[in-house]
Amino acid sequence: MGEEIAISLNNVSKCFKRYARPVDRLKEILLPSKSYAQEFWALRDISFDVMKGETMGIIGRNGAGKSTLLQMICGTLTPTSGEVQVRGRVAALLELGAGFNPEFTGRENVYMNGAIMGLSKADVDEHFDQVAAFADIKDFLDQPVKTYSSGMYVRLAFASAIHVDPDILIVDEALAVGDMFFQAKCMSRMRQMVDSGVTVLFVSHDIIAVKSLCQSCVWIENGKQRATGIAESITAKYSQDWVDTMNNTNSFTNHTNSSTQSGGTRKNDAPVERKCAKFCMPPLPSDTDLFRAGNGWAKFQGVDILDSYGNPLKNYCYFNQTVNIKTHIQFYEDVTGIAIGYHIRNKQGQQILGNDSFSSDTDIYTKKWLRGEQITISFTTKLPLIHGIYSLNLLISSFKDISTFSDTFFIDWIENSYVFEMRIKHPIPVFDFVHLENKVLYEFI
Repeated sequence: MGEEIAISLNNVSKCFKRYARPVDRLKEILLPSKSYAQEFWALRDISFDVMKGETMGIIGRNGAGKSTLLQMICGTLTPTSGEVQVRGRVAALLELGAGFNPEFTGRENVYMNGAIMGLSKADVDEHFDQVAAFADIKDFLDQPVKTYSSGMYVRLAFASAIHVDPDILIVDEALAVGDMFFQAKCMSRMRQMVDSGVTVLFVSHDIIAVKSLCQSCVWIENGKQRATGIAESITAKYSQDWVDTMNNTNSFTNHTNSSTQSGGTRKNDAPVERKCAKFCMPPLPSDTDLFRAGNGWAKFQGVDILDSYGNPLKNYCYFNQTVNIKTHIQFYEDVTGIAIGYHIRNKQGQQILGNDSFSSDTDIYTKKWLRGEQITISFTTKLPLIHGIYSLNLLISSFKDISTFSDTFFIDWIENSYVFEMRIKHPIPVFDFVHLENKVLYEFI
């Protein structure tokens, strides 16, 4: 196994034995020359290598053998034949509830998980505040885990796994349990880990997430290795195979009307008076500092997204709706030559839309901002986005050389400052990330 390889599988197979009656298991022990079991081969002859720092996706339908494969890589299952080699510390989220003692408190489970990973108490002490901040379950941290909701459980499990400085991170659909805010935060954190050189094995039914996060991909089908290669190519083949299968069985149905009209219509679209102080917008999330960067000369203090009447949206908006992205900024140093902007990313972290004050007709870039000053800035735009979960990133930046836009540096950069859902309330299907309005003309010739 080369030094540059983190995980290596060579002709790995796994067979489970199924017995019709419990007594048959005893008979086989007493009479080993005779088999009383029915063999079930969950995996056969799986071979691939994962290079250090690589992010590999594993896809396949339910029952394909993906979870069994990951358990053998983690060492909780032993292969029937073949060889599994792993180099480095492994942190795994295989399934909800794996590894935690339900009778222990969340705090006790964090320390127990650290001990299993080979960390000392002092090592866990060093990371504990980060784990608690990321999980954000507050007082429940000192309550028995058996009292947690599924969302709280996966929050703590993910936070505990990613803060032990693993060399290899294995995630098996665990993020599907969390709410939209937590999923966006996890995707951002996973991207940070990928950028820092952590090797990641990512199992998901979310093909877009696999394409976005992974460089390579393994497709498992009925326990066999159907294909291995570049993620974009393998996921395209997998998606086409799924469509072909659905068409062949005549089970493809059109869910456009039911799915795109969910949520109904806002009952109150009239303007409302917002009686509050000068800066009354909601504050930034409590864990903002986990996803914040910059020199701190100025900082965002709050953010809100309003409809065209000035009403605050309740974390969702509709396709092509006009919205007002409004932020509150405080200056801590005298600064000049700044641009204030935003990015909108999908759940997988792909940047879809964005803009900034520099490209608008304002004097923000030329104006000198004084220490202690506070401002609000608003961006009014339409959101022609496909249905899904999105996050808002805010940024204050500057350039050392305006003629070439070179040497950009960030004064404040915040990921996941606001998470929202896009809904579609018309029967027209939207297939692309951004759906542009067109004027279509035709003529006979």
